[in-house]
Amino acid sequence: MDFSLAMMIARLILGAIASIIAGAACAIIARGVRWPIYLFGLLLLVMFVPVHVGLWTTFPLWYHLVFLGTLIPLIEVGGRLVNGGHRVASISAT
Repeated sequence: MDFSLAMMIARLILGAIASIIAGAACAIIARGVRWPIYLFGLLLLVMFVPVHVGLWTTFPLWYHLVFLGTLIPLIEVGGRLVNGGHRVASISAT
């Protein structure tokens, strides 16, 4: 696997879009409860760390840091998009 800079940036952009959509989907399913969104982000982070450890020499350090460092924040952004830009409520409003 030999990726150019443009290819790595494209992969990061696709990952960012997927993270935002995943956060939005999680917010829709969670119906305003905040903790499932963070739990989902943490679960994804836990699942991706071993993958990135296995690919450590394939990509530069900045690539791993950008991908792993933005995973949870981008999932929260997706959750906020569903909730009109506001922070997701911490308890359900039933």
